[in-house]
Amino acid sequence: MNLRNFWLGVVIVLILAGCAQTPSPEETAIAYGHALYANDADALWRLISETDRRHKDEATFRRQQHPLKGFTREAVAQLARHIDAAPLSVAVAEDRARVVLKFRLPDANAPAIRGLMHDWDEDRLNELSAGERAEIRERLDALAREHRLPIVEGDETIELIREAETWHVFLNWAGGVRVTFDAAVDPGLPLDVKISPASIVLARGERVRVSVRARNTGARELTTRVSHRTEPATEANHLALLQCPLLVPVRLAAGEAEEYESEYLLLTDVPEGVKALTVTYRFPTSRAGTP
Repeated sequence: MNLRNFWLGVVIVLILAGCAQTPSPEETAIAYGHALYANDADALWRLISETDRRHKDEATFRRQQHPLKGFTREAVAQLARHIDAAPLSVAVAEDRARVVLKFRLPDANAPAIRGLMHDWDEDRLNELSAGERAEIRERLDALAREHRLPIVEGDETIELIREAETWHVFLNWAGGVRVTFDAAVDPGLPLDVKISPASIVLARGERVRVSVRARNTGARELTTRVSHRTEPATEANHLALLQCPLLVPVRLAAGEAEEYESEYLLLTDVPEGVKALTVTYRFPTSRAGTP
């Protein structure tokens, strides 16, 4: 072995290691904003601090996300490439940092984009032909080139913590709000209900998707109108219901099972003193069913 070449290689490696720079707090914050918009669970998990991860495992975190697939995922990623973010302020104190970013984001809910994306109907988007997908990609790029891409602007404050010399996003899951989901089924209703997750800790500004599986254990069709109640009632307005298919009557044939998905958002204005909320889905006695 040529030791001269060996030590030359060592020197080169050390020089390159010395030149490598870990992302700054603002670069990490911008990367997190991109991942959040693109709904990129892999990138989000990598950017979240180990301090937070001690209070929520990866499987639980991933259940909170809305995994996009196929062309829907590709289209959202394409829009995410047009995000513009700039730091308004960066405050660093030892191993903590606070970054305020000015974001300019493609408005995915604007009519020009919703129309192009078939009102974000995932099944329809993922069934498009290769030619139809290519046309949508080109039209999105054309909107950006011609500066006609609808944009929303806003400021976002992101907290970070330095761990092993690398900056990560600090969501303070340890100081979050535990939200518990429960079901209250009328004793006279032959219905088996399971909810997942049964309980989860949410940071302020964080969302959660809740799956409610209901199975008719009786011999006749049943119909029930589901309501939900958040307690304590004085703090209920801090948990926003974004989506709930259970707002319409539930009708199940004998032995039939259905799964319904709701989505909640813990608002950022939750008082520090609020540590727990309970959401109860109420299933009252069914109306007359069909034998």
